[in-house]
Amino acid sequence: MGIIGGFLGGTILTGSIAYLALRHLNANTRAHSTSLRESRQIADSILLPKQVPKNRDPTLERPSFVETLKDTWNWEIEKIVRRVQGWDLRSTREGVEDTIGNVVEKLKG
Repeated sequence: MGIIGGFLGGTILTGSIAYLALRHLNANTRAHSTSLRESRQIADSILLPKQVPKNRDPTLERPSFVETLKDTWNWEIEKIVRRVQGWDLRSTREGVEDTIGNVVEKLKG
């Protein structure tokens, strides 16, 4: 058990040292990154002119393709309903009666 115990002990020790070293490096990297980012922001605020945000032009954006299809469907249905509501049923009935009367006269004659 001496060789196996020594091997496992060495592996665990090496792995632990590597893990702790990587954690320490990651913590230092994050601290340096934050420091550099803050320094850059300070330098940019001093050196670069202040930018005035531009107003975006108002645009009509469609929410999605499905919503566009729904809007188109509803528009077509409304168009059909308006056409049906706009029919003059009396003149349509009289036109159909005249047509049927002409067909009957042709069949008799």
